[in-house]
Amino acid sequence: MLHSIKSVLPHHMKRQVRELFMSSLIVSLALAMVMIFEPIYLYKIGYSLQNIMLFYLITYFCYFILMPLGGKFARRYGYEVGMLIGTFLYIGFYVSLFFISEIPWLFYVAPVLLAVQKTFYWTAYHANFARYSDDQEEGREIGAITVVTSLVYIIGPVLAGFIISQWGFGALFMVSSIIFLASNIPTLITKEKWKPRHTDYKKAYTNLFAKKNRKSFLAYLGFGEELIVLVVWPVFISLVISDILDIGLVVTVATLITTLLTLYIGKLSDKRNKRKILRLGSAFYAIAWFVRIFIFTKIGIFFVDTMSRLGKNTIGVPLMAITYENAKSLQKEERHSVMDVILFFEMSLVVGKITALVLIFVLTAFVADEMTAFQLTFVLAGGMSLLYLLL
Repeated sequence: MLHSIKSVLPHHMKRQVRELFMSSLIVSLALAMVMIFEPIYLYKIGYSLQNIMLFYLITYFCYFILMPLGGKFARRYGYEVGMLIGTFLYIGFYVSLFFISEIPWLFYVAPVLLAVQKTFYWTAYHANFARYSDDQEEGREIGAITVVTSLVYIIGPVLAGFIISQWGFGALFMVSSIIFLASNIPTLITKEKWKPRHTDYKKAYTNLFAKKNRKSFLAYLGFGEELIVLVVWPVFISLVISDILDIGLVVTVATLITTLLTLYIGKLSDKRNKRKILRLGSAFYAIAWFVRIFIFTKIGIFFVDTMSRLGKNTIGVPLMAITYENAKSLQKEERHSVMDVILFFEMSLVVGKITALVLIFVLTAFVADEMTAFQLTFVLAGGMSLLYLLL
C-alpha cells in the first residue's frame, strides 16, 4: 500500500514547491473549516438565497475589476508579499462577516474585503506555483497538493461542526483566521529573490477577450459551477441535514473516500493525454450535478457529494497542469509572462462565477418555490460543467 502511494508522488520537488505544499496544507485547513459554513451562516442569520447570491455577486464583480491590480502588485513587490497581505485581509473579512447581523451595512463591506483578499492572495499563489513546478511532474505535483489539501478537508468540516455546536460561528471565524495567518510561515523560510517587473492593467482585459483565447475562455467559464458548490450546495445541505455536526461528518467521509484516488489521477495526467482525462471527468461531474435534483436524504447527500468530489478532482488535476504548462511555455517563447496566463485563467473563472450568480439571482426572483430553484440551479451547474470539454 505504501509503495503504491509512493509511486504516484512526485519524485523530485524544488524547495520552493515544498514550502508552497506546507503553506497550502495550512491554508486548506482554514478553508476546509469555514468555507462550507459561510453561506449557511448567512442563511441562518436571516438572509435569503437571493441575498446570499447578491453578497457573492459583489465579491466576484469587485474581484474581476481589481484582479489585474493584484497581478501588477505581485509582479512589482513579489508573490509572497501579495500572499502575506492577502492573509491579513482574510482576517478583516471574517471580522466583518461576524458582525453583519449587528451592523447591517457590513453586508456590503465584507464582500469587498473578500474580493481584495482574493486579488492579493490567489493571483500570487498560482503564479508562484507555476514558476517553480516541475515540467515533467506537474500532474503528480498538482495531484499531490490536491491530496494534501484533501487530507485537511477530511478533518476540517467535522472540526468546524464541533466548534460551531460548542461555541458558535464567531469561534470558528477566529480559529480559521489564526490558521490562515500561520500559513505564511513556510513561505517566509526561504527569502524570495525578486526583480520588479511591469504588468499592463489593460493587457489583462485585452487577453481575456482576444479571439485566439476564445475557446479557453469558454472552457474556463465552466468554473461557474464552483460558485454553486461553494454557495448554493451548502445551503441545500443545511435544509436536508439540520444538525451542523452531521453536515461536517458527511462532508468529511465523502472527502476521505475520494482523496487517495486523486494521486492516481495526477499520475495518469503525467503519463496520458491530460485533455482526455479532463473530458472524462467533465462528463462524470456533469452527471453528478444532474443526479442532485433527485436527492432529498442524508444518504443521498453523501452519495452525490462523494461522486462530485471524484469528478471535480478528475477535472482539476489535468486542468491545472495544462494551465501551468501553458504559462511556462508562453514565457519561454517570450510571448507572455506567467502572470499574464494566470490572470487570464483567474479572470475567466471569475466571469464564469459572475455569470452563474446573475443567472441564479434572476432564477430566484422568478421561481417562488425554493426547492425548485435549487433543482434548476443544479441543472445549470451540470450544463456549465460540460464547458470543460472545450479545453
